[in-house]
Amino acid sequence: MKTQFLSALTVSAALALAGISTGAVAAESGSLLGTVAPSAQADRTVSLAGGTSKVFVNWGETVNFVAANGQKFTVTFDGARNAFNLQDLVPAGALTHPVNVYGRGNLSSLGA
Repeated sequence: MKTQFLSALTVSAALALAGISTGAVAAESGSLLGTVAPSAQADRTVSLAGGTSKVFVNWGETVNFVAANGQKFTVTFDGARNAFNLQDLVPAGALTHPVNVYGRGNLSSLGA
């Protein structure tokens, strides 16, 4: 019984530390993926109409997106991950299919 309690306590402590570590990265970069931004800050606009399946961006770039359904959203790619599904970041229902984002550069390559 005592061993089970200690094992549960050890697992709980490990999970708490993992959460703190992840939270620190997210706090430093705004988000692991990127941050929603005002459209006026955009460097360019990308249409996601049709079968768009991938988009290439630069770290720190702000992009206006126009989904096939006409919904618009703007993202600054300042997160720690440089490859992810855009559906993980945008408003619910904005995309009806996966769009993979591939970023060039990251925090470490910019000396941050």
